[in-house]
Amino acid sequence: MSTPPFVFGSFELNPDSGALLRRGEPVLVGKRATRLLRAFLERPGEVLTKSDLIDAAWSGSTVEESNLSVQIASLRKALGATPEGKEWIVTIPGIGYRFTGRVEAGMPGARRAETARTKPSLAVLPFATLTEDPDEGVFADGLVEDIITTLSKLSGLTVIARNSSFAYKGRSVDVRETAKELGVRYVMVGSVRRSGDRIRIAAQLVDGQSGGHVWAERYDRKLSDIFTIQDEITLMLATEMQVRLLEGEQARLRYTTTTNVEAWNYWIRGQASAYLRGLSKADSNIARMNWQKALALDPDSASLNAALAFLHVIDARFGGWDDRPTALAKAAAYVEKALLLDPDCPEGHVYAGLVRLLERRFDEAVRLAQRAVAIAPGSADIAVNACWIFTATGRARDAVAEGERAMKLNPIPPPVYFGFLGNAYRLAGRIDDAIATLEKYHALAPEMGVRDLVIAYERAGRHQEARGAAARLLAAQPGFTLSGWIDSQFRSDTAEFEADIAALRAAGLPE
Repeated sequence: MSTPPFVFGSFELNPDSGALLRRGEPVLVGKRATRLLRAFLERPGEVLTKSDLIDAAWSGSTVEESNLSVQIASLRKALGATPEGKEWIVTIPGIGYRFTGRVEAGMPGARRAETARTKPSLAVLPFATLTEDPDEGVFADGLVEDIITTLSKLSGLTVIARNSSFAYKGRSVDVRETAKELGVRYVMVGSVRRSGDRIRIAAQLVDGQSGGHVWAERYDRKLSDIFTIQDEITLMLATEMQVRLLEGEQARLRYTTTTNVEAWNYWIRGQASAYLRGLSKADSNIARMNWQKALALDPDSASLNAALAFLHVIDARFGGWDDRPTALAKAAAYVEKALLLDPDCPEGHVYAGLVRLLERRFDEAVRLAQRAVAIAPGSADIAVNACWIFTATGRARDAVAEGERAMKLNPIPPPVYFGFLGNAYRLAGRIDDAIATLEKYHALAPEMGVRDLVIAYERAGRHQEARGAAARLLAAQPGFTLSGWIDSQFRSDTAEFEADIAALRAAGLPE
């Protein structure tokens, strides 16, 4: 039985023969380019990493990334511009490429492209608030973030991370355009209004291709019912998108951070100040104070214990509140309790991995990170923390895979994502990708990114650029020393670590 063709614009690709036609006339492209095109057409709108595409076109072979660039250029030339005058294939810097075209509705290729998707994909946009009360905005943001976090624990669904969804906060959006920008099929929108002890929530699930409503519901309940409402929304979303729940995943759809409404209010106030969102130490302190108040109200919350563990891990690494042994002991105590309360808490596992990393128990750190990823395969923050752990423990392939996956789940990420992925690329020997990604990190977070650029430039033989970056580093951080930097690093790959130290030294940074 023959495979139906893919049809897009004036083109048709026959998957069986590899023939590409434009208005019935053959278009000459090589077999590698044909394989790449098929990979794009099977996953239209999704970001495909360079690794994805190399696997598609050169399965089982080891090739230079320059070969991929050549084939992409050939394919772009063959396809020309879209009917709107744009490129069919766009570059996603530091990650890969995305096919921007749409397979025409009702054509055989459209049905195949849709069924080829292994997972439905969703973005939950910030809910609108119907009053000017800032507390209502915090409440609405917390509701959306909790829905995203809960859904990210499902293996059968791709849900865009909070940082990317919230880039649309306060904006009037075209759902179809937003779905295209984020590379998802479905978009959820809604509104929230509180009045006394009552809450009114309106939620809609929209098909990002047609713009039609898939599901809509209104909730007019007591404020104390907020957790039940979250459970109902997440279950309905999974049902409407036909997500097949694996054993144990039904339980993961239940909201479990806290059952205390007052504690929840403190929890969501601290959420926006978490370190991974790229904010300052002062903001982390705000998060700590709010989460401590939440935990005092609900000491048996695994998620709250895990969140505080993370803040103390960062304190143990960089300093601020306690000396390192004290901070690390606090982090270990919090994470131990989190996992005692909930052995399947993904944050508990990955933050326990960070504790083990700082204790230089590297093998245990890796196992804990792997467990966290298995529990919450759709969480960008879990993936990027795993990338950090794998990079520090010399697991280049795993580090790149998790870093790229984090970027796909969070296409508008905090700056630190670029730092983790850039260093993973460098460890993997992908120096050009490393420098491009770290330059993006530096542009977004100059004080943090420039140090990594010094190392990447120097180790790539770009000595003048390394010295220029070193000068910028000292201008931003006059007190920077090699010894201080070394003290903040926890690495198992001693040879690579020594090479990095030598690179910083060669660029002229002080001891």
